[in-house]
Amino acid sequence: MPEKNIVGIAKIKHPQNKSEIESTLFNLVDEMKERNKIKIPSNAKVMIKPNICLVRGYETGVSVDPFIVKCLVDWLLQNYDIETITIGEADATELNIEVAFKVLGWEDTFNQYPNVRLLNLTKEELVNIEINGLYFKKIKMSKSYTESDFLISVAKLKTHTMTGSTCNLKNLYGANPIKNKAQYHPYLDEVICDLNKVRSPDLCLVDGIIAMEGAGPVSGVPNPLGLLIAGNNAVATDHACARIMGFNPNKISHLKLAVKQKLGGIDYEVFGERIEDVRTKFEFVPRWKTIVTGIYRNKIINRIPLWKRLLARIFGA
Repeated sequence: MPEKNIVGIAKIKHPQNKSEIESTLFNLVDEMKERNKIKIPSNAKVMIKPNICLVRGYETGVSVDPFIVKCLVDWLLQNYDIETITIGEADATELNIEVAFKVLGWEDTFNQYPNVRLLNLTKEELVNIEINGLYFKKIKMSKSYTESDFLISVAKLKTHTMTGSTCNLKNLYGANPIKNKAQYHPYLDEVICDLNKVRSPDLCLVDGIIAMEGAGPVSGVPNPLGLLIAGNNAVATDHACARIMGFNPNKISHLKLAVKQKLGGIDYEVFGERIEDVRTKFEFVPRWKTIVTGIYRNKIINRIPLWKRLLARIFGA
């Protein structure tokens, strides 16, 4: 019988207190380790995939806070024999990740670490991966990403105009090295599942210290929730996150599809804070955007170039 997945939830009382953030994160992943849910081999090559949508700081709720990833890196180096840690993100329709690394403080944060590097997954050597997925039968992916010994998803707790919510499953959609990701929007659920078939995260961490509600993932309103969430499975973790945000997980289409594709289960144990105690009714996406989304995801209308350019700016990709 397979081991039960777990999801840990920790509350941070003072979101501006970096010492509290660090100690809370350490305690959260310590618990995951003690429960034997973090298994990193000796001399490992670790890949961290953060969610960086645009050149907008963590305080907007759009992108992951590099300080959270710094705390994670410090914990990893203190607890495991690690050869290298790569922080990898790909270019997107409206994103040059190398500019984002520089402007958002990622370069300054990690320049001091000799065995940590920042990597543009779009420009790295690519390898062919055959997955026989729902949309892709094969796909080219970063060699470092696919061949890493341990993959960590660091997602942002956000609403999403097209998917309802976005956490770890959607975060791995961003690992696709193709810059024009907007072309996949009409097939978003299928492509999200395919990218998680390429490589499932071994550890999930969600930055909900400053979350986003409303017209996410890039145009919503920051929500200072003060939460860190961790899990050993992307489906279970995202299911718990949807509940925290006040969503019905059964109405998150890509999450339902991921369960159907057996990428993870929704029977999991929660430790730390109870979901009932931290649940917040997130503001939903405006009705006009829901209507536009339905039009945009129409596979025929999406072929019109004007729509592609306009909606890529609204939704981010």
